[in-house]
Amino acid sequence: MSVEVASSGSKQESSATHGRANSVSLRNRIAGAVFVSIVLAAQTRWMGPPIILLSGGLVVSYGVWVAARWRNDAAAVLPIYLLAIAVQCLHFTEEYLTGFQHQFPRLFGNDWSDARFVTFNMLWLAAFVLAGLGVYRRIQLAYLIVLFLAIIGGVGNGTSHLVLSATYRRYFPGLITAPFCLLVGILLLTRLFAGTLAPQERRNERATTHTLVP
Repeated sequence: MSVEVASSGSKQESSATHGRANSVSLRNRIAGAVFVSIVLAAQTRWMGPPIILLSGGLVVSYGVWVAARWRNDAAAVLPIYLLAIAVQCLHFTEEYLTGFQHQFPRLFGNDWSDARFVTFNMLWLAAFVLAGLGVYRRIQLAYLIVLFLAIIGGVGNGTSHLVLSATYRRYFPGLITAPFCLLVGILLLTRLFAGTLAPQERRNERATTHTLVP
C-alpha cells in the first residue's frame, strides 16, 4: 500500500514538473544552433567587432537554453517578458538620442550610422515580439530568444552600461535606463527558473514521506 502511494506521488510530482520545465528536443537544438550560427555571421558582418559581446552572449544563452531546466509556462513568463521588451524599447530610445551608436563602437575603432543602428535594433525587437508569440504557443525555440533577452539584453546590458559609466567617470549613453534593464532581466530569469531546481530531490522527498504512511 505504501509503495503504491509513493509511486502515485512520484508520478504526480513528475507530471507537475513536466508541465513547468522543459528539456529541449534534438530537433529544436539543431534549429537553435542553425539560428545562432546565422545570426552570428550576419550581425558580425554587418555591425563589425563592437558586436562581439552580444554575439558571445547569444552563444551563452544557447548553452543555458539547452542545458538548463526552464519554465515553459506562458502565464508565468509572458507578463515579465513583455515588460522586458518595453524596457528595451525605452533603453534603445535613450541610446539613440544620446549617441550610443557613435560612442560605443569608437571603443573598438569603429562607428555605426544612425540608420544601421536603428535597423539592427528594430530587427531584434521584431525577434523579441515574435518570441513572445512563441511563448504563448509554448514553442521551445522561442525561449532561446527569451533567455537571450533576460541574460544579455537585461542583466548583461544593464551591467555593462553601469561599468562603462563608472570606468569613464561620466554619463555613458544608455545609463539612465540601464538599471531597469538589469532589474527586469533578473526578474525574468527568476520567473524562468522558479520551481525548476532539483526536481529529483523533491520527488525523492515526497516518495519517502508517503512511504512512512501506513
